[in-house]
Amino acid sequence: MKHYLINTFLLVFPTIALAQFNDAKMYQAYLKQNMDVWQQALDEAYTISKPTVRQLEKIVNYEYGYIPARLDEKNKEEAKRVMEKMTEHVDLLEKYGSDAAMILIYRSSLYAYAYKLNVWDLSSVSKCIECVEKAYEMSPNNPMVVSLKGNIDFYRPGIFGGSKKRALFCFEKSLKLFEEQNLTTNNWNYIATYLAMAQAYEKNGEKEKAILTCKKILEVSPNFEYVKNVYYPKLTKK
Repeated sequence: MKHYLINTFLLVFPTIALAQFNDAKMYQAYLKQNMDVWQQALDEAYTISKPTVRQLEKIVNYEYGYIPARLDEKNKEEAKRVMEKMTEHVDLLEKYGSDAAMILIYRSSLYAYAYKLNVWDLSSVSKCIECVEKAYEMSPNNPMVVSLKGNIDFYRPGIFGGSKKRALFCFEKSLKLFEEQNLTTNNWNYIATYLAMAQAYEKNGEKEKAILTCKKILEVSPNFEYVKNVYYPKLTKK
């Protein structure tokens, strides 16, 4: 997912570890829907005056997962606060030559968040889709790109280029890519893609496949509280 190093930017803090982001701790917090842990880690990261590219990549990826969680909680002010930070960080990554496809993915998400804050802002929708399509053309084997492409294809009406069949193919492809590239350990993006696929199967009327996918999720992460205590019981309820 991140195969690049920008040596010229590893200037000021080469010995600072990403202590703010203990991936195992962040992953467990994600499984328990405890975004306060993420908020604390992000706020600590924001105290680094001149983060390296590697640090910025970490920060942006967690912002990418944190903002929609706060939007789901209707905590708009907190979402806006971190959106401003994420926008600055994505701009910096672009300036320093970071992965172009990932830049597009993060920009697409910012457009999606903007739309969620203002449903009348239809221009954000078209910009979001445009970014995802460009990212997919550039990097069709990046699991995060493929996963977001699946989300876009699933929820976009067919008349505007959406396809539920193609979306499910993208989710399956994304999971395979995560696994082939050894990007599954303590990776919230991986397990989130699994959940997105289960929900897509359910919405597509394929309940048994949704149940099977939930079982796979719980094999990978048995303490994923939402799936274990809410979603899987709902699917299996007679």
